[in-house]
Amino acid sequence: MDFFKVKTADDLSKLHDLAFPNTSNATKTTFFQSIRRIERLYGKEMPEIRLSFLDDPEAFVAKLEKSRYSANTKLTTLTNILKLLKIIDAPLVDYNKWLQILKDKTNERQTSEAEALKSKLQVLTDFKDIKMLVYDKSGNYINNTDMIMEDYRDFLILALFTIQIPVRVSNYVNMKVVDDEIFTNDKDNFLVVDDENYKFIFNRYRTSHLLGKKELYVKEKTLQYLIDKWLATYNKDSQNFLIQSEKNRRPMNGRQIEESIKMITQKLFDTPMTIDNIRASYMKRIADLDPDFQNKLDIANILGFANPNVIDSHKVI
Repeated sequence: MDFFKVKTADDLSKLHDLAFPNTSNATKTTFFQSIRRIERLYGKEMPEIRLSFLDDPEAFVAKLEKSRYSANTKLTTLTNILKLLKIIDAPLVDYNKWLQILKDKTNERQTSEAEALKSKLQVLTDFKDIKMLVYDKSGNYINNTDMIMEDYRDFLILALFTIQIPVRVSNYVNMKVVDDEIFTNDKDNFLVVDDENYKFIFNRYRTSHLLGKKELYVKEKTLQYLIDKWLATYNKDSQNFLIQSEKNRRPMNGRQIEESIKMITQKLFDTPMTIDNIRASYMKRIADLDPDFQNKLDIANILGFANPNVIDSHKVI
């Protein structure tokens, strides 16, 4: 044990990488960040701390809870402390103490999220109403010849998440537009506009490593018209990216797309909505319709979830 007490954050990170050689670079980085976070909590470097926090899990958790770190970050820190205990071959009784704390905190988080979701669903606008509101406004955007690029772009983004299934934001980041599927690949996301056939191909999104390539056909004529005008009038110089910023003609990132949704919903509905709001409203509606298992699984997969039960969690009883 004394051997590990004098190790630096870099030393412990290297030991982690040796102990878990098959983990991703992101996971390795997360472990290192957790060790550095512990140093910040104590205002000391690891050789000064000498792993003393491992002896009193309750005191460490109390210190962690007082910090401004997010709930996810706190759970990640506890998870990586368990990995640290494995690396130093700590006694099983010590490992189990930390494991129980992680389980308790995870249960607390899940309960809190469930209550928050239940509260949100009670006041959430029905997805059908949101969709009809967008339909009602769409004519103004399709027929208006004097609209500035940013206003039209924001409405198009809203339409992508309301007129059809609201997938994750990451599905549209860096999406390219092509006129034939032969110009696609297995690494990027695409909108294929081939005559009257419109199809989204999602290769890269948050859960793509689990669910693989997904396709979503654009059946709604209104959305097709909105896309056509966008590509023909506003999006000529973006190097074939679907959603781009006027200032630099580069693709918008996820945060910018989120902000776009908030601004356009505030403007149109006098209430700012997030994409999470819209997705939750959609899942609530699907849950209330009670689709069969296969349909539920297909919808969940397009939404970016491997488990169809996530839809049932949005049913209001």
